[in-house]
Amino acid sequence: MVHLTIHLGSEARIGCPIYYRWMYPIERFLGKLKSYVRNRSRPEGSIAEGYIVEECLTFCSLYFSEHVKTRHNQLGRNELDENILNEGLNIFNTNDRALGKREVKIFNDDTLIKAH
Repeated sequence: MVHLTIHLGSEARIGCPIYYRWMYPIERFLGKLKSYVRNRSRPEGSIAEGYIVEECLTFCSLYFSEHVKTRHNQLGRNELDENILNEGLNIFNTNDRALGKREVKIFNDDTLIKAH
């Protein structure tokens, strides 16, 4: 497999990082532009209008008050809200809900001994 590392290095030197040569980001962007089309007889105007509308809404959403949730003022996936005081370790605090019916089981001494 030594030859693979040699080829990858020369390929990166010739064509820059592979991300810039992928078609996937371009295809996603074109799919987004195609979703703006409402009038199939004039797709260019629909795309331009949809793009301008999205840009205007994004710009205006930056100036909403703090309690209005937009994609610009939401916490990131790994960020914690500083207003919430957590007691104990953070790894044991969850914000999950159980699926299904809640069920309480009480184990007797024999079952606990068998479990250990």
